[in-house]
Amino acid sequence: NRYGSMTEEILELILADPTLGEPLPAADDYLRAEIVYAASHEGARHLDDVLTRRTRISIETFDRGTRSARLCAELMAPVLGWDADRIDREVEHYEKRVEAERESQRQPDDLTADAVRLGAPDIVPG
Repeated sequence: NRYGSMTEEILELILADPTLGEPLPAADDYLRAEIVYAASHEGARHLDDVLTRRTRISIETFDRGTRSARLCAELMAPVLGWDADRIDREVEHYEKRVEAERESQRQPDDLTADAVRLGAPDIVPG
């Protein structure tokens, strides 16, 4: 239901690599193919984009996607030409972003919360 007429494109990815038909272990409402699709067809260039906007893993899982982050980055890597260092940076950035979000929720007011949340570093391609 998430992809409508684009479902065939997801199924083609799975046909080419049946392991992409498996659910993500820590976000089992999503298939591995959906992560690859976000990078190959939807223009996602960063892990946080996939986990927060292309999917809703960051708000639909208890851990906000941190347990799925590394596998998702590894699935994106071949599509985007990432090496192991880039995978590590993407995961580290995402984990820092999630921690900043969690810390912002412990703040006494919106102004302080926004400052904490916005304090997470931006990802810089490298």
